[in-house]
Amino acid sequence: MNVRILSAALLMLCMSVTAHAENAVTAFGVDLDFYTGPITREVWFQMKDAGQKLAVVQAWGGRSRNEFAVSQLSGARTIAGMATAAYILLNFDDKVCPTFAHPVRDNSGKCAGALVAQERRGARWQVRQGIAALGSELSHVAFIALDVEWFLSAAPSADAAAQARRRQHILDAIDEVRDLGKRLVIYTRNSKLHWHDITGCDADSAQGPCGALSKVVNDPVRPIPLWDVQTGDPELTNFEPYAEWTERVGRQYQLDVNSFGLPPGRTVDLNVFHVSLFSPPPPRTTVSTRTKKNRVHRF
Repeated sequence: MNVRILSAALLMLCMSVTAHAENAVTAFGVDLDFYTGPITREVWFQMKDAGQKLAVVQAWGGRSRNEFAVSQLSGARTIAGMATAAYILLNFDDKVCPTFAHPVRDNSGKCAGALVAQERRGARWQVRQGIAALGSELSHVAFIALDVEWFLSAAPSADAAAQARRRQHILDAIDEVRDLGKRLVIYTRNSKLHWHDITGCDADSAQGPCGALSKVVNDPVRPIPLWDVQTGDPELTNFEPYAEWTERVGRQYQLDVNSFGLPPGRTVDLNVFHVSLFSPPPPRTTVSTRTKKNRVHRF
């Protein structure tokens, strides 16, 4: 056989084996929020037929609960046979919609009314709102993702004190989720208005002010994996390390897709996830104790 032909054949074989290995440990999934709205049986069946295996549903949208969370999770699980998970979008200004628990929305889907102060300041209260939105479906979710992104029109302050408050906000949210015994994931991306701009942390800042957050994310017993955003092919490889992470377990690869028979204007995002996210979380060995002001993590 011609050497050039043989080399090409071997290259194709290696690519095929690599793709097969990737497919063996990954699964496709959709993520949904309150804008997606209620989903019919026919749409769930189309998702199932398209090979979607996981549905990640918004529980808390930064300003209000997702009033469709329970029906979306239940439909994914009981109709489409999907594994389910949830995410909580953090706000960093402690402001919410006046009807946050039972949102009244305008025609655009935005929660109506001027923002008001949270009933209790901080991320712990926000996590509890997300958990409340999940209702009886909480016991079925494979993981809970903390969505760390900036959704205000003004960029986050680069002031050191403001960054420190936001880092503590994230630490409090992590602690609150871990109290549930659920697997924890962080959703963010390597771009402006996301992890670096919010926390002030990057790959070289583990020993400075970012040390506490870095230590929690890189806990050797329970590290917090990354679900990030990179449009393109549905694969977890081709990842450029940033901040605390050298690999990812989830990738949002296509945004705002109107497919699967969804009504016009209703969308989902398409993702690929590592199947390890569906396995039971590791045993809880980290102890956290309360003080009068904050919890103190002990490792």
